[in-house]
Amino acid sequence: MKYKLVIVLLLGILILMLSGVTYSVFTSEASLEVEDQDLAKFIFNAERLDQINLPLVNMEPGTALEYPFSVTNEDNGVVSNVTVLYELTLKTFHFMPLEINLYKLNGEEESLIMTCDESYSRNANNELVCNTDSFEMTHADGVLDHYVLKVTFPLNYNSTQYADLVDFIDLEITSSQKSEG
Repeated sequence: MKYKLVIVLLLGILILMLSGVTYSVFTSEASLEVEDQDLAKFIFNAERLDQINLPLVNMEPGTALEYPFSVTNEDNGVVSNVTVLYELTLKTFHFMPLEINLYKLNGEEESLIMTCDESYSRNANNELVCNTDSFEMTHADGVLDHYVLKVTFPLNYNSTQYADLVDFIDLEITSSQKSEG
């Protein structure tokens, strides 16, 4: 009788221990949130940003503006430890008949990577949304990709109907970790 009681007691303790472990395995949670999920950043006017806002006011026909900026995978001397894919998105209402061209710089050479025009679609806010292809930055070294956004108000639109128009350009960066596959 004594042995049966000890065996039942040990089995009861064992069941309680296993149920606690099983419960903790099925109810544990892991958060995939990271403090800074933006792996690539703009460098514009010596600041690190996720978005660049460019108001286009007082532009007249014949005006040409250039906005140089860079994209990096480094922040305060720390290089991202993953390979990064990033895409640039340009949004504008395109009220003004502007020529908007984005160039990637390689030394002194400029390569046109996007012309934002009415061939792109508009979002629910009626903004013209232009996207680049994806670019890759490896995790081995800090990378600095240089760009220049050129905005031109062609001289042939010298008419009173274009007087006092105001527009904007928002540049956004979307970045993610490259998954091998």
